[in-house]
Amino acid sequence: MGPKGRHAPMTAASAEDEVLIRRFQQGEYEAFDRLMASHINKVYALAWGVLQDREEAKDAVQEVFIKLYKFLPKFPPTDNLNAWLYRVCLNHCIDRKRRERNRRVELTDDDWERLQGSEQDDPELRAYRTEMARAIKRAVQTLPERQQIVFILRHYNLLSINEIAEAMNCSTGAVKAHLSRATANLRDRLAGILSYDLGDIKSELRQKN
Repeated sequence: MGPKGRHAPMTAASAEDEVLIRRFQQGEYEAFDRLMASHINKVYALAWGVLQDREEAKDAVQEVFIKLYKFLPKFPPTDNLNAWLYRVCLNHCIDRKRRERNRRVELTDDDWERLQGSEQDDPELRAYRTEMARAIKRAVQTLPERQQIVFILRHYNLLSINEIAEAMNCSTGAVKAHLSRATANLRDRLAGILSYDLGDIKSELRQKN
């Protein structure tokens, strides 16, 4: 075991980032294009996950990389660029949401169905999953803002606890607490639905059809 306080080894991606940042700072400005190409899809996925609007997500991505270009000359090459991009993007998206108070994080029914797993051949199970997806969607939209964002980043954008903590500039403990509260709140809100036995739901669906 290494000495306490020693940084963990960088991943290949962060090592490549460090090389490209140093090249940019030495005047090889085409290195920025490679950095952008390496990270743009992840930044867009995060922006879209929060804003749920393609054009606004594109605008957010543009703002993030404009900030990166301006800051890159003094960016510490050994810092975690991925975390910096997530944090800047998330802050921009949250600010944008707060300026538009009537706007909430919304996912389409198809998006929420993807959260529930792969499609089933059984049409009754598909109908059940569709109803569950809609119920979960409505319930998530009632969560407090930070719980809602953590839940979406974890279960929709599939970020790790550490990545969410870095993006939100908080501890992993805080992320876990928000996620735990979000899960508990969702369980309470969905208790009436989740208490049904699957057989009962299928029986009800047959009666409706």
